[in-house]
Amino acid sequence: MSVIVMITLPGVGEERLLEVNRSHEAAMKRIIEDGQARGGIHHAFAVAEDGSCVVIDEWTSREAFDAFFAEQQEIPEVMREAGATGSPTVTTYRVLETSDRF
Repeated sequence: MSVIVMITLPGVGEERLLEVNRSHEAAMKRIIEDGQARGGIHHAFAVAEDGSCVVIDEWTSREAFDAFFAEQQEIPEVMREAGATGSPTVTTYRVLETSDRF
């Protein structure tokens, strides 16, 4: 059973996030490949009405995400470059297998 992982990134706004995503394309590719190899199923950034950015991921388990996030060497640098002003807040939701899921 998979989990949805939502990560709030304090201080990270849309424009800076998009700029860093473009300027760190090679690092982003390595992070993607590492995440997929370690249990990442889906990954997306989203922006809230107040302009703050969040990450919405699906992982095979919270443990898989935690190990990836703790050990991934390039994420802290990308977060700093994107303007993170503090540690991210991570919330996990267990996915329910229901007949209307798509």
